[in-house]
Amino acid sequence: MKNKNKMKIAAIVLAAAVVLGAGAFYWYQNYLVPKQEATVRFEQAAEVVENENTKLEDSIKAAQKLLDQKETPYDDNTRVNLQNAINDAKTAMVTIPEIPSNTEQINQEAKSLEQPVDYTKETEALSTAEKAYTDSIRQEKQITNPEETFVLDRLKQVDTIVNSAAVTEDNDPNGLLHKAGGYTSAVFFESRNVNQGDVYGSDLIDKGTEAGGCIEVYESAEDAKKRNAYLASFDGSGFLSSGSHEVLGTIVIRTSDKLTASQQKALTEDIRQAFLKLEA
Repeated sequence: MKNKNKMKIAAIVLAAAVVLGAGAFYWYQNYLVPKQEATVRFEQAAEVVENENTKLEDSIKAAQKLLDQKETPYDDNTRVNLQNAINDAKTAMVTIPEIPSNTEQINQEAKSLEQPVDYTKETEALSTAEKAYTDSIRQEKQITNPEETFVLDRLKQVDTIVNSAAVTEDNDPNGLLHKAGGYTSAVFFESRNVNQGDVYGSDLIDKGTEAGGCIEVYESAEDAKKRNAYLASFDGSGFLSSGSHEVLGTIVIRTSDKLTASQQKALTEDIRQAFLKLEA
């Protein structure tokens, strides 16, 4: 009797073990393995995305570092455009979620992460905006109290200007050179569109602005604007009119009253472009 009971118990234990083993195998094959495979799939996809994100983040950091220097660009739109490019790049970046606990959800997230990640558009936009901003900063520096030699060199690049001469303290007709609020340099120039026979004076400095125009360079934009406002007070005053005048950075570009309005405008623009031109 005892032996029969032992055999029954053994059979029950064996049957239970078989059931448990089968259940464990089923769980292993149908739950654990699929979840492990899904997890590996998710992690591999996430790694690819993370690598691409890191590259984009490096580009964003470089652009942000440039903005953080708070330099002044000639065209403030370049600063705005660079900030917009940074914001767009951040928005485009794929977010890697926390891995879910459910196998089906893991596979869904993995499938989403497996979609091709291409940040070419964003990185190119950052590069383009960064260059435009950097170039604009260089332009602003060129027109901020430039050296006299720079002015003379750039005037040579304007086709209609045939001659130029810088004033000294001894021959400055305005007596403003190096004085407080005055210009740091002044260069008179001759225009081929002005009949020099109609201009009084023994030399270019003596002829003054009427020969073609003058470039007055100031230490600050505020000083340049004050000078421009002063010149504006003579606009439309007949023989007292000083011709056209326009502020560029800390420079006042003046052109002869003997030029037509369209000639004044064209000459001013040619000079502006010559001063803003970037050279290697």
